Amino acid sequence: MSIQIVTDTTSDIPAALLKTLPITVLPLYITLNGKSYRDNIDLTRKEFYEALPTAHPHPTTAAPSPAQYKQVYDQLVDQGATTIFSIHISKSLSAVYQSAELAAKQYQRVPVIPIDSGNLTMAEGFIVIKAAQAAAEGKSVEEVQAVIDASIPRAHAFAKLDTIDYLLRGGRMSAIQYNVVSILGIKPILKMNNHTSRMEIARTKSKAYEKVVQVAMEKFPQAELFGITHANVPDQVNTLIQKLNQAYPDKPEPLVSGVTPALGSHVGPGAVCVNWIESASSVVPEKKGLSRWLP
Repeated sequence: MSIQIVTDTTSDIPAALLKTLPITVLPLYITLNGKSYRDNIDLTRKEFYEALPTAHPHPTTAAPSPAQYKQVYDQLVDQGATTIFSIHISKSLSAVYQSAELAAKQYQRVPVIPIDSGNLTMAEGFIVIKAAQAAAEGKSVEEVQAVIDASIPRAHAFAKLDTIDYLLRGGRMSAIQYNVVSILGIKPILKMNNHTSRMEIARTKSKAYEKVVQVAMEKFPQAELFGITHANVPDQVNTLIQKLNQAYPDKPEPLVSGVTPALGSHVGPGAVCVNWIESASSVVPEKKGLSRWLP
């Protein structure tokens, strides 16, 4: 039995790690200055962010088609795959999952199990990594599914944005919202966990970055997996890693990756996101019924 994992470039998994696990990544498509590119194949993240501020019109992105998913599924089956898990960005944020779900429903050679990660960027990628590690260890389909189900509620993304201009340009913020936030001079901090997105605010860019550092320092020592994704601000990432290394010298360095243009076209240059999977022992089960009111 061979279980393979399929994801897409929104998962922001570092290339070096992909080589060690049974993960296949489909690129999203980016239209930048009138030309179409495959994410991380025809266009690097660095090239995209350097071109983004002057891009006209605003860049657009597209998910792989169901036919492209099925082509990848065929390649994996030809190589011996007997089951495929197709794990993707939250369907509340993108059409990527819906495309994979349609392909999976139409595919007949082997079972294909589409998974809505309920997250984005490397928090989504960590769910993919946990599934691939379980598959590489020879676990059954049911065991890999259990690993995924247990990982989704423990995956977190916490990101600061330097600007809200790109949320407006990409249609993720109304003109009224933009004007209110601009007048107040606040900087948004976006959070995602288990299919739910929330927002905090900070008064300045430096305060927003300090909040990201604070969260990283709190979560890094207990996290099963921890990583940083960014929109072309390596200096800020290096500073954060130095702080983590000084505080926790016995921990391995976090994984680092650029944010996919599919997200970057909305968050803009300067975004920094810390991503982690909580250790199972640190998760407090939600109380139900009368137990919610008891100590």
